[in-house]
Amino acid sequence: MPSLSGQFNPSIGVLLNINVLPHGLYSPGTMIPSTTPSFLALVDTGASMTCISRQVVQTVSLQSLGMIQMLSATQTVPTHRYLVDLLLPFGNTGLLQQGIYVMEFQVAGTHPFQMLLGRDILCQGVFTMSVDGHFTFSL
Repeated sequence: MPSLSGQFNPSIGVLLNINVLPHGLYSPGTMIPSTTPSFLALVDTGASMTCISRQVVQTVSLQSLGMIQMLSATQTVPTHRYLVDLLLPFGNTGLLQQGIYVMEFQVAGTHPFQMLLGRDILCQGVFTMSVDGHFTFSL
């Protein structure tokens, strides 16, 4: 079971660099170029689905699959949905997660992240955060 661990700032949360690829561009075992764009993602246990910003959509040149409803604590908003492959930072080469549906979200304020890594990915493994600022994520 591949694992990733590290330190995090409790006032910000766990931030990971994740590569976003158009779906089907690479197959497992294929060497993915180091020039593939990566984006800072906030691990968000409150997000049921992984979300990407407009900047990610434009950088990767993704095509919308249509609109879906994004539900939040206070509102429901129609948003674009995309199909992507994610390269998670496990080991030297990363772990390719293929065929992941993501939705677009509006980055609020001056947050440094362009993605929210949601429970659709987190619930495939074990994610822990400790009071000492240490996290572990295993798939």
